[in-house]
Amino acid sequence: MTRHLKILEFALSTLLRHKLKNMAVVVVYTFVVFTLASVLFFSQALKKEANLLFDQTPELIVQRVSAGRHGWIPLSYSRTIANIRGVASVSPRYWGYYYDPPTRANYTFMGADAMPAEIRTMLEGSFFTRPDRRCCVVGQGVAEVRLLEPGDIIPVKGADGNLYALRVKGVFQSSSQLLTNDLIVLPVADWREIFAIPADAATDLVTRIPNVREIDTVARKIQESLPDARPISREQILKTYDALFDWRSGVMVAAFASCLAAFAIFAFDKAAGMSADERRTVGILKAVGWEVCHILELKFWEGFCISMVCFLTGVIAAHVHVFYFGGTVFAPMLKGWSVLFPQFRLTPHAEIYLIVVVLFLSVVPYMMASIVPSWKAAITDPDAVMRA
Repeated sequence: MTRHLKILEFALSTLLRHKLKNMAVVVVYTFVVFTLASVLFFSQALKKEANLLFDQTPELIVQRVSAGRHGWIPLSYSRTIANIRGVASVSPRYWGYYYDPPTRANYTFMGADAMPAEIRTMLEGSFFTRPDRRCCVVGQGVAEVRLLEPGDIIPVKGADGNLYALRVKGVFQSSSQLLTNDLIVLPVADWREIFAIPADAATDLVTRIPNVREIDTVARKIQESLPDARPISREQILKTYDALFDWRSGVMVAAFASCLAAFAIFAFDKAAGMSADERRTVGILKAVGWEVCHILELKFWEGFCISMVCFLTGVIAAHVHVFYFGGTVFAPMLKGWSVLFPQFRLTPHAEIYLIVVVLFLSVVPYMMASIVPSWKAAITDPDAVMRA
């Protein structure tokens, strides 16, 4: 144990003698670890948030496809779906997107004659169980960009070109921004009038299925009964979000490919050979009686100390950046391009395999680059090493 501690002490003193060189390595190394860890932490946290949100979503959503596009679904389809065995209930949903030229933002308009309980709990201030005509409830993002408060008027341009004045009756709580930031809830009659939607149509149909094992069977029967219908299960939505976040995190890594390439070139150059000073040091150590295993242990401790400092600093900085500052560097790309970004704090998740991935991609290559050239020099005759 004393021998190992003395070798570790000598390794630390060697690193301190080359402070400037090692400091440059530490800066680049830490930045690489910080980038990788931040992208992985952020994408994984978004996946977890999506999974938590979709736990309460309906088991099956039925849309109508017209010419390969999502079209309005007739309300008569709900009776056909309700008659399928295994379906507990079918209810229409009324929603759509509205582009607001003054703010250059897209709002989500939702029609609801009776405010759902889960939405009612997100309201602050006055709210209503049955909304009055020409009234609405808006999200925090909409209220901020349009400077709205309960009692104010928000003008909306309808599909017929006319302006509709909606009075704000309530604002959603800030704690629900992830779900309601760009949302505007208004009566179904106003929703139909603004978007010029027929009275016998809806955006999609929410299908509740108590037995999750029957979801695929019900979806197949829906497609057989209604050829132009497209059932979408909750699992399919989750897989789509997982694939989307994986793709975006991959794009972020590609955006920092120059940094990763520089680190790879640095590791390759280090593995290709040692400097003359490092070779001379190895030759002197062998000349005074050090064995090959001792020299390899010395280089291992040097690489290990630098790797652990950079790895821990990069991972801790990435954790603080993602979970305490909202990942401000990567948020626009990983969340998506939008004007109304919801403000929310991601919940830290203990994902050990993410740490292992960062460790494997950063620490292992550097450690190999530190030990391999040292082994080549250690097995060479000391006189030849010092004369090289």
